[in-house]
Amino acid sequence: MFQNILILLSLSLATNCDQIVRGISPERASLYDPNKPFTCLDGSLTIPFSQINDDYCDCRDGSDEPGTAACMNGQFACQNLDYIVQYIPSSRVNDGICDCCDGSDEYSGKVQCENKCVVLAAKMREEEEKMRLLREQGFAKRQELIMLGEEFKKTLEAKVAELEDKKSKTESEKNELEAKKNEAESKANEAKSVADKILEEKAREEERAQMIKKANELFDLLDLNKDSFLTPSELVTRQELDILFDNDGKFTIEESIQLMDNSESVNLEVFISGYYDKLSPHVKVEEQGEEQQPEAEQELETTEELEIDADQEPEAENVPEADISEPVKTESKYDAGTQKLIDESNEARRLFENSERDSRNIEREIEDINKKLELDLGPKGEFASMIDKCFEFEDREYIYKLCPFDRTVQKSKSNHGETSIGNWKSWGDGENKYLQMRFDNGLGCWNGPQRSTNVIVTCGIESKLTSVAEPNRCEYEMKFETPAVCEPNSSPVHEEL
Repeated sequence: MFQNILILLSLSLATNCDQIVRGISPERASLYDPNKPFTCLDGSLTIPFSQINDDYCDCRDGSDEPGTAACMNGQFACQNLDYIVQYIPSSRVNDGICDCCDGSDEYSGKVQCENKCVVLAAKMREEEEKMRLLREQGFAKRQELIMLGEEFKKTLEAKVAELEDKKSKTESEKNELEAKKNEAESKANEAKSVADKILEEKAREEERAQMIKKANELFDLLDLNKDSFLTPSELVTRQELDILFDNDGKFTIEESIQLMDNSESVNLEVFISGYYDKLSPHVKVEEQGEEQQPEAEQELETTEELEIDADQEPEAENVPEADISEPVKTESKYDAGTQKLIDESNEARRLFENSERDSRNIEREIEDINKKLELDLGPKGEFASMIDKCFEFEDREYIYKLCPFDRTVQKSKSNHGETSIGNWKSWGDGENKYLQMRFDNGLGCWNGPQRSTNVIVTCGIESKLTSVAEPNRCEYEMKFETPAVCEPNSSPVHEEL
């Protein structure tokens, strides 16, 4: 009964509208004044009002025939009382198909159209109620996110203050340790310089002593009659010295005399100063015990084999723990006093470097926190809880990952390889910029642009990634729901379809 009343009321109102101009929306009614000539809406022509809806197209924009099919580009406004105004092409008027829910497009009577506006309005109100509840719950959660954002900001600011204080103390400690390090290094370097000179002199003396020892051995080898003098007749027996002359395979007495600078004989002192360097590269002195050494080594190896060649392996408990755990100490070439200064210098340097590393780590941590504080996390910090979080969506081939303020990723299910499809760039533009996230500079496509992602953000009860598409090559579109963008409920505004 109530539905029939609504239908009659709708027909009555539609009839009243038809008395003015059929096919126009209420907001355009003022443009069609029956007491005035009509000017086409594009301003191209003015005609008598009687030519409105006369089934002949006068205006290029079709605005003179909103209620007939005369103009191909005309627009017919379905009044759809109790629902929403809907525009359809004028060519569909009286075509035998019911396009308007109130049937007003088929006024010729060829077909009888059922008024479905009441049913559609009920469905619309049902959907609006669902959206109202969603916005209500989402907005409540948004308030929680705002509180979390405030706590997040306070926590970070407190952490920065704590780190700044720690940095100040660390810097002071570092400067103090650097001064100690410089002083210790200066003392160690000075002591090392003195010690190195002593060691160099000692090394030269040892080298000289070794040379004299070898010269004595060579002189003793060449002094055949052991009278402490070396003569050309003794030297001539060393045929290998022929290499210093014509190398004809025969070292003669004449060559021997020439090699000794025509001296009849030379003692050990003269030999060392004038002849050792010339002769030593060509006359080798065999060390005593050289031939016996391999036999001694063989005997040692045999002994070791006998000791190891047993039926049972040595047990671990028989091995002293000190042999395993105690580090092998390398004997220092420096005296105890100098080595102590070197050790103190190394320790001072180690402490300073540790302090310097700690200072760098604190600075890096402060920098990372400040970057987070500088982020645009929404009008009231609603998006703060998404920092360092990622949201995933799976389709048949890939797992997609959205990490707000960081990156977007495409991960193959087959080979588990990850592909960057964008790095955080910015929010969108305009007043509703928080309804869009932009990511660019992803991995370049083969012979194409770098991958990028556009994220459409809508109100939802929980934060989740709901779909991913690739509308254009290497350009991805994600849809993301979150309470962070849920607005409080307001009166619904019906836009014309």
